[in-house]
Amino acid sequence: MIWNPFKKKADTSASKPEQSSKSSKKETLEERLEREMESLPAVFKSKLQDPTIKKRLMDIAKRMEADGVNFKSIRQMKKWMKDHEKELREENPEAQPKVETVVHEGPRIGRNDPCPCGSGKKYKKCCGIGK
Repeated sequence: MIWNPFKKKADTSASKPEQSSKSSKKETLEERLEREMESLPAVFKSKLQDPTIKKRLMDIAKRMEADGVNFKSIRQMKKWMKDHEKELREENPEAQPKVETVVHEGPRIGRNDPCPCGSGKKYKKCCGIGK
């Protein structure tokens, strides 16, 4: 018999039956999402500390699972979100950002007017460069 370094060895230790019982237990959706959230960048993790956002994410994931969406397929998840976008927005109207028009105060500065910073240069050569 030839020794094969790539062949997995049979482990007869006492920890083996313990692991098989763990793997046979079905992982819940909440446990899977918690595990996935731990692998996210810190920016997203800080947002998920808010319990309302976390609950909303869990609710959406449960609905996706009920509709049979494969979580490993980004395409299916995007399609589901697009199909249900209107009803998701209606469920949580306070999450929608309010759009406000920006109103500038003061007179409009022309390109050839003196710069308001007081440098003595034309606006286009000073603060207006690249605009």
